[in-house]
Amino acid sequence: MNLYNEIEKRLHEQLDIDQMDIKDDTGRHIHHKNFDGGAHLSAVIISSSFEGLNLLERHKKVYEALHDMIKREIHAFSMKTYTLEEWNNLKGNSDR
Repeated sequence: MNLYNEIEKRLHEQLDIDQMDIKDDTGRHIHHKNFDGGAHLSAVIISSSFEGLNLLERHKKVYEALHDMIKREIHAFSMKTYTLEEWNNLKGNSDR
């Protein structure tokens, strides 16, 4: 199973995902002095599981789902987490 599929599988198992977009930024880090392998990823995750949670609690849920992948397959994982309502308001789609 490839990295993206495994990340998506784990997040779907732990969270009610409405939408997710993962981008690979590894290429921008390969020539860094401290690069030791592992993917550098950024994600936007929209989930009803984030309802009532603050930013730290949301990120903790995501990191719990990916715990053993962090520092092995994943070197860095930046994320933006939203509820569906927050996402729709951000995008101007509050009627959905």
